[in-house]
Amino acid sequence: MASCFRDLPWKLYASRVISAWGDRMWMFAVGLFMVELSPGSLKWPAIYGLTQSLAVVFAGSTIGRWVDLNPRWKAAQISLVVQNLLVVASSVCVGLTFYFREILVKEASGWGLTAACSLIVILGTLANLASVASSIVVYKDWVVIIAGGDSQKLASINSTCRSIDLATNMIAPIAVGQVMYFVSHIVAATTIASWNVLSFFIECFLLWRIYLEFPNLAIKDKAVVSEKQPLQGSNDKESDQPTTDVYLNKGSDRGFFAKRFGGFLASWRIYFSHDVRNAGIGLACLYMTVLGFDSITMGYSYSQGVPESILGILLAVGAAMGLLGSIAFPSFVRCMGVERTGLYGFALEIACLSLCVASVWAPGTPFDPSIEAISTIRDPFTFHNTSSNSTGIYQEGPESYTSVILLLSGIILARFGLWVADLSVNQVLQQVDDQIRGTINGVQSSINMIFDTAKFLLVIACPWPQTFGILVCISFTAICAGWAFFASYSLKVRGHLLPFHKVIDTIPPEQIHQIKLEAKDDKNDEDDAPRNSLSLSQT
Repeated sequence: MASCFRDLPWKLYASRVISAWGDRMWMFAVGLFMVELSPGSLKWPAIYGLTQSLAVVFAGSTIGRWVDLNPRWKAAQISLVVQNLLVVASSVCVGLTFYFREILVKEASGWGLTAACSLIVILGTLANLASVASSIVVYKDWVVIIAGGDSQKLASINSTCRSIDLATNMIAPIAVGQVMYFVSHIVAATTIASWNVLSFFIECFLLWRIYLEFPNLAIKDKAVVSEKQPLQGSNDKESDQPTTDVYLNKGSDRGFFAKRFGGFLASWRIYFSHDVRNAGIGLACLYMTVLGFDSITMGYSYSQGVPESILGILLAVGAAMGLLGSIAFPSFVRCMGVERTGLYGFALEIACLSLCVASVWAPGTPFDPSIEAISTIRDPFTFHNTSSNSTGIYQEGPESYTSVILLLSGIILARFGLWVADLSVNQVLQQVDDQIRGTINGVQSSINMIFDTAKFLLVIACPWPQTFGILVCISFTAICAGWAFFASYSLKVRGHLLPFHKVIDTIPPEQIHQIKLEAKDDKNDEDDAPRNSLSLSQT
């Protein structure tokens, strides 16, 4: 037993499994809870998703700054307590809402149910913010110290944690879905609440053991408690003032809200003055895409005649492909380094998503963005599904499935490169100075949600299957822009994009000089040739 507790991966990965399992159960169940509480409408799921995104946009940098300003164990403990407490409160609120549903509907002309749903949204949003804080503390900061400056070890830890996320994302929804379907929503909410109560003590114990085994985790703690001195956000002098404001605003004479707003702006200035800025923006571009297995693409595929059973299988295949990319990531880092791995990951994703762009004009595509075509659509959410259980208006599929096959094939194949690129950028963001690591990753969470919100706004602007091709092209452009941003970061750090410099470095200086002289002679000969031909023609 003692040998097991001395084995770091066992404790860290067990903690990740417990945390990810609870998060995935709640994320899957809460959407269905909100739909069940408002049958025939997606209003409350939409409100819940939008509220979460906006909360991270505005609070992400503040959370990251709070992580930097507090001792590591204190930050981990508080974020873990708050997250689990809020999820338990949300689950209890869901259970009580279902139990007293009939009374709430009758109360004040239905305002009782509205108030209950609003409370669930607020508690769930706060729980998500606590989850962001917990993730930054342990899986953005702690793992860097645990890896001890070894990039390959850090890549291995990141890969395993991401693989756990992907695996639990496949299994946890199945488990809680069975409880909701075969038992009841109240039992499902009770199960989630019970899991979070039990998992809190186990996860807290595991993290405490890890903290004790790695004394370096307390180094920042002593610096934060004793000094609170200004820190450098980057090597540029421009970043000195923002960082000073962030860590010394406690002694300022400004008011409470002025200090908070000043810290908010300073965190963003630190991010945009840091060398990793372009890499982070490249990662955020991956969020502004419909080319993934989210509700948007699944709904479009369903409307194009793909039955639910096939969509479920394709979702699992896509998750398996992403899992392969996550597993392969450490080997790529060992062979090529983090920056080159990220470049190849982005490039591979772009190459695979080219199939999605081709699907826009392939046989069977509904793409027709003309005003005449859109004006004839009575219901933008009309389904053309051939499933025997389909409730869609039309029971005939498209003339050809070539378009939707190309679309889904591209999305599935791109999952490999997506997670390779994602892990590469996240490791780059982890390797910043540990005194601003929370700030950088907190602002990054905000930027990710900004791009994610922009995606939903685009979908709202183009909600019809006939205009889905526009969303595909915009998504592909965003991912190409992500590659360009990451490539600019790689060029700045490595000094080159392609490894041709290695060939040049192996050539002796004398030989390079001889090559230049020969090239110059060849150019002179080319210039003399027209003159000789002109003189001959004159004679």
